[in-house]
Amino acid sequence: MGTRFYLHYFYSPITEEGYKLSKGTLELLSIDRRIESNVDEIYKLGTPSEIESLGVPITYVVTGNIPVVIRESLLPKVFEIGEAVVEKSFELFGGMIGPFSLETICTDNLEFKVFEVSARIVAGTNPFISGSPYSDLISEKLSTGRRIAIEIKRGIEKDKLSEVLS
Repeated sequence: MGTRFYLHYFYSPITEEGYKLSKGTLELLSIDRRIESNVDEIYKLGTPSEIESLGVPITYVVTGNIPVVIRESLLPKVFEIGEAVVEKSFELFGGMIGPFSLETICTDNLEFKVFEVSARIVAGTNPFISGSPYSDLISEKLSTGRRIAIEIKRGIEKDKLSEVLS
């Protein structure tokens, strides 16, 4: 039980500024929550058992995403779990590069439980095509796509493109 948060990161093996890892840096680009129909609204009509007794199935179809800003005291934990995923990726398969997302639950004890790792751009980044409160701290109006473009440009400028594209 807890609050679902979808954390969107960017890992760079060549960037030196930011949250430092054993190699490269980690950036938090955005956080969102999914809107799922009809489970997110069903409580307005009664308890789940009352609704199901009427023959209405409870569904979890994703219908949208809502941008989120979490309480500041959780940000160190957000970076710690992102770091753990990147560091484990080095051990398991030589590492990952670029955007990835963690689907999490934050419990009443303010602990994160990761239930899915998506080593790709996910739909939850769509609300942030003009940036987010987190990515704006890196660069104004920084979207995931723009961050990828910056990484490629840095790779070319530093003669490290092969590290970015491998």
